[in-house]
This record gives sequence, C-alpha cells and structure tokens, in this order.
Amino acid sequence: MTASANANAHAHSSPLSASNTRRRTTVSHAADSSTGLGGNTLAHIVEENCPDLLAAAGVVIEHLDAQAGTWQFSTDEGETWRAIRTDLINRAGYLGLALDREARLRVLPFGGHRVNGARVAFHTVQRSHGQGNGSYRAYAPDERDGGSRTVTLVLSLGAVNGTPPEVHVPRPRNKRALAQRPSLAGGGAGPSHPGAMAMA
Repeated sequence: MTASANANAHAHSSPLSASNTRRRTTVSHAADSSTGLGGNTLAHIVEENCPDLLAAAGVVIEHLDAQAGTWQFSTDEGETWRAIRTDLINRAGYLGLALDREARLRVLPFGGHRVNGARVAFHTVQRSHGQGNGSYRAYAPDERDGGSRTVTLVLSLGAVNGTPPEVHVPRPRNKRALAQRPSLAGGGAGPSHPGAMAMA
C-alpha cells in the first residue's frame, strides 16, 4: 500500500465516545482516483496507521464517514462484499460493526464526488468475534477489552481501498533493428568482396 506521508497524531475529545480518541490524518494523493477496490484488511489498516497499538484479534467500527461513499466489508478475502449500515453505527448510542482482523474494508466513492479523506473510528478487541464476525453489536463506552480506546483516522482512498497492482509493460524493441536482421542473415552467403572469383 502506498502510505501517505506526514501523518500526525494528537489526542482529543470526541463525541463518538467518552474515551479519548486519537486523530491521524493521512494526506490524500492525486493518484487516489486510480486506487484499487480490493480493500485492505483491518489488520493492515491498524498496523500501518497505529503501529503503537497492541496486536489485536479484531476491531469494532464505531463510525464511518458516510459522505465519502458506500462502505462495504468482506469476510471471505474479497470474494463477496456486503454494504455497511452507516445509519446504524453513526447514530447516537454505542452500536458498532464487529470485524475480525482479516476482514476487508473498502469505500466506493459517490459519482462525481472527489474524496480527500474518509474518517474511520474504531477500537480494537483482543478476542476473535467468532460467529459474530460481520455483525452489529453493542459495545461499552468505557472499560473495554484490555483498556482499548477509540481511535479516529482520516485516511486517503488508497489507505482504505488499497492500490492497484503494478502493470509491467515490456519495453518495445527497435523495429528497424529487427527488420535488418533477416537481410543480414540472407546476405552473408555472397562473395566476401567484389573482386572474388569462383575457380573452376
């Protein structure tokens, strides 16, 4: 994933939770319009943007920027995608989307709408969600698993959706040189110089 530079974090009070949150801004690149749509795993997003967090088995997503586009998740390595009910997790209360670390997340931007950054808020959990992976569940605003706190990130599309694979185009060969090779090969059978004569 092409990580954006100059990511800064600072603690602040958030209306999403009574706990302190940290905001990390990932600068959007001009190449965002060419980002892939395979989605990144939650593990990748957490490790790339919150390297100081302890390894977690999953997350509970508390808020997604509904203005960025349609959010989706996949629990089968991107084979199938399900729309996320942002109207459920963004409203007042403590209802979030439970996803294991290997689940994938992506956002499909609305047509004609340029997205500079998408806000994502979540907290990590130390145990797998099991059968609850991909379900909506209530969470406690305080006294969470392992003292986990709400983290708020503002990510570029590339940081969420991943980047498309590089396409290696073979370098075109010199057509003139290729055209000369057959003529050189065919002309090698003649006399070595104009004065050469065949002897009977």
